[in-house]
Amino acid sequence: MACRSAYRIATIGLMSLGYYRRGMARFRFLKSWRRSGASGVPADTDPSNTVFVLSGGSVRGAAQAGMLRVLIERGIVPDAVVAVSAGALNGSFLAAGPTVERARRLEEVWRDVADRRPIRGSVVRNVAAIVRGRPSFDNGDRLRALIADHVPMEDLSQAAVPCHVGTTDASTGQVTWWTSGPLVDLLCATTAVPGVLPAVDLGDGTLHLDGGVVSNIPLRRALSLAPTRMVVLDVAAKFTPATKQTALSLMMVGVRAAAAELTRQQWLDVPTDLDVLHVELPTVDDAPDFEFELVPELLDQGARVAEEALTAATGWVSTS
Repeated sequence: MACRSAYRIATIGLMSLGYYRRGMARFRFLKSWRRSGASGVPADTDPSNTVFVLSGGSVRGAAQAGMLRVLIERGIVPDAVVAVSAGALNGSFLAAGPTVERARRLEEVWRDVADRRPIRGSVVRNVAAIVRGRPSFDNGDRLRALIADHVPMEDLSQAAVPCHVGTTDASTGQVTWWTSGPLVDLLCATTAVPGVLPAVDLGDGTLHLDGGVVSNIPLRRALSLAPTRMVVLDVAAKFTPATKQTALSLMMVGVRAAAAELTRQQWLDVPTDLDVLHVELPTVDDAPDFEFELVPELLDQGARVAEEALTAATGWVSTS
């Protein structure tokens, strides 16, 4: 049975801003105590803890592969990874060994995704699924096969870098965090967009859905790991103009609105003195979910915005 993290996040604001700040104050006190040498750690030692946060974003997750390659090539590697949905596909792959070679391999995986199209888009079939009362448009078999072909390890606990994957418990609406468990099942669950892909039984007696439904940019989970630096790879969907809306995107408006509000609240929790590199994919005019033919373009765009973010940032890349 998969080992489930005890840390769970309520749907809306379980951790208040005041509570978090008190916790951070205690953490800063402990850091000062460690620096003083009271804990046996030399006073001039301040271990780095760089946490990568990978958002969900359906096919826009391809852009994260380009982002990751640029970051790893520049020597920016994670000490821990926190990810949901498509970000968990990328995060778990990288966590198996954060090297340049693996980052480049991840880009090839996404090209395979584009060729194999893991989610079918037949309008007739989707309507038939609704009429027949099925729980999802797609049975998930193609996506599961694709994931199984590319997972770098059997169990999440085998990651070289600690990797936290979030899923949404369908019975409570809460996020469940996993640091171990069968990786194929976990990735199928965290990418199970409600209504599009079926929920997954992870062996705990409940069904699990897309981790991005509740916390699409899981900043609070990352902050709980006491990072000294945080890299946020943000490919979350923006709101599509009304003239470009589809039936599926209209169904997702409510979900995205709730996720966007929670994300706004979580950004308020981020301490102003924490060094954050926010690499954001611009999707102002259009936010495709399942247009897999856009993968090559998204890979290039992700690399480009990562380069731009690093150029604008200070202290992230050595100039020597």
